[in-house]
Amino acid sequence: MILPIPDGFSVSWPLMVLILAVAMDLAFGEPPARVHPVVLMGRLIGGLKRRARPAKGTGLLIALFVILVTAACGHLLIAAADRVNIFGVGLGLFAAAYLLKSTIAIRCLLETSRDIGRLVERDLEGSKKLLSALVSRDPAGLTKTQATSAVIESLSENYVDAVVSPLFYYLLFSPIGLGVEAALAFKAANTLDSMLGYRTEELRELGWASAKIDDLANWAPARLSLPMIAAARPRRAAEAARAALRDSQNTSSPNSGWPMAAAAGSLGIRLEKPGVYVVGEGGRDPTTGDIKPALRLVGTAIGIAVAASALILLYVG
Repeated sequence: MILPIPDGFSVSWPLMVLILAVAMDLAFGEPPARVHPVVLMGRLIGGLKRRARPAKGTGLLIALFVILVTAACGHLLIAAADRVNIFGVGLGLFAAAYLLKSTIAIRCLLETSRDIGRLVERDLEGSKKLLSALVSRDPAGLTKTQATSAVIESLSENYVDAVVSPLFYYLLFSPIGLGVEAALAFKAANTLDSMLGYRTEELRELGWASAKIDDLANWAPARLSLPMIAAARPRRAAEAARAALRDSQNTSSPNSGWPMAAAAGSLGIRLEKPGVYVVGEGGRDPTTGDIKPALRLVGTAIGIAVAASALILLYVG
């Protein structure tokens, strides 16, 4: 579908959806929980979890059901909204943009990381209460250096989950008219992993499929994050690439090490989850003064990802 633009140019429907989605995110941030698609996904997953047997087969059925239902609901909502026209433009455009926006979290990622980073500097003990919601580790015994590392690790890792991966699947499936549905399916897989994929005794079997699906879904986007992070700070591009290629497998996840190590190399710092992994070995210990450069790095990488997506849609959309 091509949308007419008053100045004589034309913009493809997928490109217009992307532009509107990013504009919504930057202008308004996250929508209220009662109408947030990801919150609704979480409620569905939570309800199924309470009724499920702790078995791999059950976990696989839950994962497939949630992913398919999420994509189908998105498709039906867009189709229904498109039946309503205002000034010749179907409301499906805005429904699609809203749904795509729900899969990305640019403003939330940058603002949350900035705010917690400031708190680490001013009130370490107070920041630990917020860190527990940001990272999967006990923040109680963290030093200021370790807390700073945790903020930068989360910022760089979530660059993939909150930006690169949803845009990747949106681009991949837009040529067949299912870009928003694919982004929603990815977000469902990601939410399943965050709720069921932890390696606890309770979730070891039930969350196995969710964790594996999320690993598979993030495999290509995680590796694509390297050139974008490297391009965000060109004078340190070689160090970013070297660190990622050397340290990306130090993490238990097959994917999270790529953006974290690339960011560590670009910033010249060492990131560590005590007793679990180190990336950027040989770099200096991070200080709270590194959080602003980290935010600039990831913010620039986000801009590169969005601009690259728009260019791809401009020429192939």
